[in-house]
Amino acid sequence: MAPRILLAPALALLLASPLAESQDASPAPPAAQARTLPAPAPMGEAMHRMHMEHGPDLGERMHGMRMPHGPGMGAMTDLHALERLYRRAGREKDLAGIYNEVLAKSQDPHLRTYAYHRLARLQAQPASFDQAIATLRKSLSENLANEAKVRAERERMRAQWQQAKTPAAK
Repeated sequence: MAPRILLAPALALLLASPLAESQDASPAPPAAQARTLPAPAPMGEAMHRMHMEHGPDLGERMHGMRMPHGPGMGAMTDLHALERLYRRAGREKDLAGIYNEVLAKSQDPHLRTYAYHRLARLQAQPASFDQAIATLRKSLSENLANEAKVRAERERMRAQWQQAKTPAAK
């Protein structure tokens, strides 16, 4: 018989023996169990600290900040930092003006989408969902128009490439 075939039953027996012994022992009271839990991993502590410092919606806020690329990256980082400061100062109402200013000045589609999403989130907080929905619909319209432009440009370039690729008819 090959040694590999014997390895699985031996491993199962080895793992099962501590479980059988632990089933014979009476369960510890809940308070004792709580004290014997392992300490949280360092990453868990860091995540807990971030949660406590930045609030429970940290993941939602970070979702829009994942790896931004392009010229709007610095502006997104600045907007995120400004929003944090405005919130700490209790001036959340002023944030809408900042995002509207970004929308008036920027043509970067990623930055504009970010600003639209943050603005809609601000509008939805005091339960003005209609205004938030209108903002997101405007963002969607812009993104669809940008996508159509990109697609048309891609098709134009493809047609030029195809034309250049085929030899000129004599």
